[in-house]
Amino acid sequence: MIVDTEASFLRAMAALRKALEKRMRIDDRAEELAARAPRRPRDNALADYDVRGLWRRLRPMLDFDGRGYRALTGEMGVTPSDLSRIGAGQQLSYPKVKAICAWAGLDPDAFYIPPTRAAKPRKRPRQTARSARVFHVTSTETGVSPHA
Repeated sequence: MIVDTEASFLRAMAALRKALEKRMRIDDRAEELAARAPRRPRDNALADYDVRGLWRRLRPMLDFDGRGYRALTGEMGVTPSDLSRIGAGQQLSYPKVKAICAWAGLDPDAFYIPPTRAAKPRKRPRQTARSARVFHVTSTETGVSPHA
């Protein structure tokens, strides 16, 4: 009886190991393809956020933690559906992404994709000595200059 239980346990462990190795190969292949094929720039593309890249970095942390997504999202300050949306590659508001990145120790701006063909940021005019001058007036009540 003990031998039979031990054999079934070993078979279960072998099946689990095989499934885990397959999952790791799939993950490695996905990362390889993502690294090999960069995003093609589109004409006049708007600013975007790489949600799939965020999920690739976040998922191992969530799996390693071992707690359920509900417990983790409560700790992050977002809802479980928000985490599910990121996993599905759907967009999420920046405050929620920032909360998730703060929990994971990631920089949320690292996943920002700037718009293509965007104009360079405008420079602010420097304050010169001429624009820094103070305007002095004479008092109309007494007719005497306050600086005299």
